[in-house]
This record gives sequence, structure tokens and C-alpha cells, in this order.
Amino acid sequence: MKYRTYARFAALALSLTLLTACGPKEENDAQSNPDGSISSSQGSASIPEQSQPDLSLPESSQPDASQPDASLPDKNQEDSENPPVEEPVAKKSLSLNSSDFSLFKVGAAYQLKAESKPEKGTYTWTSDNEAVAKVSNKGLVTAVAPGNAAITVTDSKTGLTASCIVRCKFEADKPASGGSASSGSGSSSSGGNSSSGSGSVSTPNSGSVDLSAFYSTVTSNHQFGMLSLADANMIKDVYPGLSDVKTNQCLPYINMMTMNSGEIALVEVASSGDVDTVKGVFQDRIDAQVAGGAFYPSAIEAWQNNSRVVSKGNYVMMVVHEDCDAIVNEFNALF
Repeated sequence: MKYRTYARFAALALSLTLLTACGPKEENDAQSNPDGSISSSQGSASIPEQSQPDLSLPESSQPDASQPDASLPDKNQEDSENPPVEEPVAKKSLSLNSSDFSLFKVGAAYQLKAESKPEKGTYTWTSDNEAVAKVSNKGLVTAVAPGNAAITVTDSKTGLTASCIVRCKFEADKPASGGSASSGSGSSSSGGNSSSGSGSVSTPNSGSVDLSAFYSTVTSNHQFGMLSLADANMIKDVYPGLSDVKTNQCLPYINMMTMNSGEIALVEVASSGDVDTVKGVFQDRIDAQVAGGAFYPSAIEAWQNNSRVVSKGNYVMMVVHEDCDAIVNEFNALF
């Protein structure tokens, strides 16, 4: 009995010793509940569980709405880096096809042409000396008396002006010569610079009109293609029948370019009875070109619409040019 009592005390003392050595249990030690579940003795509600995010702090995966999003382009920065490109403004201009030309007879005419860029309005033409040269509302300048005049065109759209000088070089009291006129009609047009070739040209008689000088005047006032004076063989091919007519002056200038859209032929016959023959030869030339000889549609149209055959006394002219009517006026003014 004593031994059992001693053993119990010894066991109790050992238990107290062990309890003292181990100390108190941690507050967060788990305890078993009667229903078998485990509960924690740690109860601080101020610390959130790790499985739930703290909503008071923004997650690192979500952008802060208070700061600009660097992933979106800054429009102001783009505008500064790429300034708007200004469209170039078309330069306005007004020009004439000639700045200085001469007329050698009362009634001689020259067709001025104006060009506006980028657009045109209505043109107004004026002469500062109508006693010397007049100008129509279409830009046709006509010589009145010896002297100089300035022709000016004004564009109503742009307000720009362009001017040129006309020099009327002739004697006011020089008598006119020549005979009655008869005219024919044909067709066609052209453009370009002119040059003359070589050929056999008769020297005009004293008192006759110098057709070579007239050709030089015409081709300086009106731009043709590359013209060449036809020789005897070419005259037979291009103007069949012309070589059979006796002439004092025979100057057929042919356009040597493939697209033949400009030509002029000037003839003074020895006998007035051959005037109609020469006019017929010239008309045949026009008809052949219109029928397909000119080949290109634009050239055919030019021969059809801008050609003329005219005569004054023993003088006959065929001209194919866009300024054909102005050239006819210059031809008539020779007589």
C-alpha cells in the first residue's frame, strides 16, 4: 500500500517537472473539438487569412487608374512628332504665246493666245495705242499704222495681267498693189517650231510681193512643225500637177514629221489663168490628207478643220495651222 502511494506521488512529481520544463502551450495550438473538428486558439481578426487578398491595397496585376496608362498612345505627343503636312498651293500664272512680234502691212494680223494656271477666267484684251494696233476680244491683233503698241490681257479669275509689244513696221503712204481676190476652203491644224529647207526659189519681180519674206514673217509669228522646202521631186509626189504650172515664185513648205499637222505653200503664177489650177492642186493635197494620208486621227482632224486655200491676184496660198484664219488675214494684208 505504501509502495503504491509512493509511486503515485513520484508520478505526480514527474508530471509537474515535465510541465514546468515544457512551458505553457502556444496560443495558436489547435484543439480538438468534441465533434472531431479542429479549431485554432489563435483569434486575432485583424490579420487576414492568406487565401483572401487585402482589398484595401491594389493588386499588382491591375493598373492604377489614377496614373496614365503607358500602353496607350499620347495624342499630344503624336501630334508634336507628326505635325500636319500642308498641301502645296498651286502657283498662279498668266502668259502669252509671244512677248514681241512685228506686222508689216496695214491690216496684217497676229493671233495672241493666253494661258492661265491653274485655272482661267474671262480674258479682257486692251491696246495702249489703238491708232497703231487694235486687238479683238479674242486676242487678234491688227496693224493700223506704223509704230509700237502694248497689248495687255487680264484674267478675271486671278486678276493677273500679261503684256507683249507689237511693232508695226511699214510706210504709211506705201501704195497697195494686187488684183481681185477669190478664195477656196479646205481643212486642218498644227504647232511647233519652224525651219526651212533648201529648194529652187524664183526671185520675185520688181513690185511683186516677196513670198519668201512673208513666209519668214508667218513662221516667226506662228509656230509650225519642222517645215522643209520641197524640191522638184517632192513637188511631183506631194503636189501632182504643180510642176506643170509656170510660176514666178513657188514655195511649198512640207512638214517632214510623221504626224504631219502643219503646212504652208505659197505660189505666184505667171498667168492668172493658172490660179484655179494651183488652187485645185492644193485642195487635192488637203483631201488626200483627210482621206487618211495624215494617218493619225489628230492630224487628220487638223487637216479637216484648220486648212485654207486663198488667192489674191496671181498669188495663191494653202495653209494648214490652228491659226489659219489669222494667217489668211496676214496674207490678204500684203495686197
